[in-house]
Amino acid sequence: MSIVTSSRQRAREEGRINRPRRQGLTDHQLALAMVLPAAVLIIIFAVYPFAIAVWNSFSEVDINTGATNFIGLDNFQSVFTTPAILASMGRSAVWTLANIVLQVLIGVAVALLLNADLRGQGVFRGLVLFPYMVPAIVVALIFRFMFNDVTGVINFGLQRIGLIDEPMSWLSDPDMLMTTIVLVNVWKYSPFFMIVVLARLQTIPQGLYEAVSVDGGGWRHRFTAVTLPAIVPVVLAGMMLRTIWTAYDFDLPFLLSNGGGPGGAAVTVPLEIRQLAFEQQSIGQASALAVIAAILLTGASYFYIRGYGRVVKADQ
Repeated sequence: MSIVTSSRQRAREEGRINRPRRQGLTDHQLALAMVLPAAVLIIIFAVYPFAIAVWNSFSEVDINTGATNFIGLDNFQSVFTTPAILASMGRSAVWTLANIVLQVLIGVAVALLLNADLRGQGVFRGLVLFPYMVPAIVVALIFRFMFNDVTGVINFGLQRIGLIDEPMSWLSDPDMLMTTIVLVNVWKYSPFFMIVVLARLQTIPQGLYEAVSVDGGGWRHRFTAVTLPAIVPVVLAGMMLRTIWTAYDFDLPFLLSNGGGPGGAAVTVPLEIRQLAFEQQSIGQASALAVIAAILLTGASYFYIRGYGRVVKADQ
């Protein structure tokens, strides 16, 4: 009996050994499975709407029925011959350039201070994140109150310290409106550069600074020889992202200017696209302007990426 039992047990073990094992997903299949959900969402919410915009840019669209009539390059010709649209493109260029320059300068300067051995460093690192965490609608409401011509705390404070003699029309003067919105936007989004630059500064080996000091270099040499080459790549990457995001900024310019301001003084490309699509009901022109903006930003991103590659290659 024991011989029969042992034979059966041996047969089961041999069958278990010879039985083919179930194969799991390969690394390639696992990667595809992880990427697939994100790819589907990108196709649905990015690729498909952009494809529709491209088609509409070559068409005349009936906003009531959705019917399209192919008209070729007429919408693009209209974009480049309409003074209001050209003015919005110029304001967008000024808006984007001013924001990027100021955000980089302020962000890098504050990051360098936060990286120094100063008292209360941890508290200040937390405080600089506050503007970036506040929703845009809250920022707009707060600063509309602060810049109010009559009850605003900004005018009150400037008058008390003697910088101005009478209240200034920060949000109602066409000549000051864009500057005011730029300052608010810089206040909100400069922490982005502070975060990325500070994170890079934390990874620089202290031995590099010590080597420069041993060679007789001062703080200026340490900055130009060690700090600057280290932060340039992350600054370029941040500039590329912020250029795209700033050019497409809609919420703060729209909310602070109450839809574009007097005489359209704050109407940038995103606000102009809204006016064309929903006020003038010209979906074709709005789509053409959006496609042009996408092409220009793609070109700008190419130069950022090319510059990033050159800097990284030079460091190697």
